[in-house]
Amino acid sequence: MFSYLRSMFSTPRASGAIALACLLAACGTTSGVTAGAQPNTYIVTGKATGTRMSWVTARNAALDAASDYCRQRSQRVAIRSEATIGVRSLEEQTSTVSFSCVPENAARG
Repeated sequence: MFSYLRSMFSTPRASGAIALACLLAACGTTSGVTAGAQPNTYIVTGKATGTRMSWVTARNAALDAASDYCRQRSQRVAIRSEATIGVRSLEEQTSTVSFSCVPENAARG
């Protein structure tokens, strides 16, 4: 069964179908996590295109990337700020999140 699925997704037609599905479903991508302007702060940007709710997909992609980054360091994410860009449904929507990683047992505020 896995060989069938592998062959199905390796064709140009399937690649186009996957790209179209991603466009229609507002698939989100993220930039790499970079150092922020302040010490111990980081920035990541999520991007999505395709539906009226693309900004939600972009925001969730950015928040997931920030959480993953901190989790890899055995810490949790503390969001410092968020900014979104993009209005129309077929435009690229972006969500930029500034965050820090704090110890798991730190008081939430």
